[in-house]
Amino acid sequence: MSTQDRLTYLLGQALQRVATAAELQELSTLIREDASGAVTQQVESRLLQELPDNTADGYDVAYWDDVAGRILAADRPEQAEVAPRVTPLRRLRWMPAAAAAVVLLAVGAYWLWKPAAPPPAAIAAPPVQKDVAPGGNKAVLTLADGTELPLDSAASGALAQQGNTNILQPAGGQLVYNSSGNATVLQYNTLRTPRGGQFQVTLPDGTKVWLNAESALKYPVAFNGAVRQVELTGEAYFEVARHAAMPFKVTVRTGQQNDSMEVAVLGTQFNIMAYADEAVVKTTLLEGAVKVSSHGNSRQLAPGQGAQLDKQQDQLTFQPQANTEEAVAWKNGLMQLEGKDIASVMRMIARWYNVEVVFTAPVAAHFHGIIPRNVPVSQVLKILEMTGEVHFEIRDRQIIVSP
Repeated sequence: MSTQDRLTYLLGQALQRVATAAELQELSTLIREDASGAVTQQVESRLLQELPDNTADGYDVAYWDDVAGRILAADRPEQAEVAPRVTPLRRLRWMPAAAAAVVLLAVGAYWLWKPAAPPPAAIAAPPVQKDVAPGGNKAVLTLADGTELPLDSAASGALAQQGNTNILQPAGGQLVYNSSGNATVLQYNTLRTPRGGQFQVTLPDGTKVWLNAESALKYPVAFNGAVRQVELTGEAYFEVARHAAMPFKVTVRTGQQNDSMEVAVLGTQFNIMAYADEAVVKTTLLEGAVKVSSHGNSRQLAPGQGAQLDKQQDQLTFQPQANTEEAVAWKNGLMQLEGKDIASVMRMIARWYNVEVVFTAPVAAHFHGIIPRNVPVSQVLKILEMTGEVHFEIRDRQIIVSP
């Protein structure tokens, strides 16, 4: 049997959940020893052909945890000198020692859509530890009169009417404002996402805004006057409807007392990250043009560029080549870890999974790669642990981090 035929057989066994421990180790070896990249490309092509891009709710956590653990043990002997980096399935052009484990973990936790089958006798499933589910579509809408409306994925239909504006929830995770005329009285609504929540809103002018976890957007129920003005806390992605006679401005609350930054646009797509517990405020432009201003300093951005405000130094810096994929990864259901340290990664995890993070000691670890946001936190931590630089323990909604 040729190497290609053997690879096809072994991958099929793994996908069908009937692979023995020896077969998993053989698959691991084939990928690990793939110096040319040809085997890697075959694996990626097979996975992308047979497994859909959409994810599903159910998969056998214990089985795939055990599979990944066994391959990881086979791939990383004690004398290994180079610790592998986290890598996504779609970036398997280079394969470190534990790449096979990452492949199979990704299959089980990210792309596997089949109902969980009983694990084969050769791989006994360990007891499932306590876990934390990922965040989802949930928010609270506060109307102008102070009324609070909880929102989630299940509700749909008309929610309220304020003046000439109807507020609708057409589908899960979305909110739409339909305005039939100018407002006689300026009224503001606030859409707020908790930890573990995200939501999308279409403003009265057609502008679409995606809110990340632990964020808030304050906006009028109808835009009047010369400027469309909104206020952001946290993180959001904007697709601004073009209206040359009425510029769109975002007042960004930086987390410092009585401090803010402003982003002004006509029609464009951009991301703003301004969490109170982050040291910097980032604006990243994808399309169009924006002007970022803070304390008399300003920057005009072109697509692919960014601006960063250091809150401690009160300094606005320019990024001629910003990482746009990283900036909007959260909107696309991913966590992108381009060189992030462990503290930054754990803040992302804490916001999305609504957990408390406790460090037992300093951890000097940095990560590269992409991890899906729609899997239980144990799967995320399992991938991070593959670096060999950090370990985790889950205690209810608390994650203990240690070297």
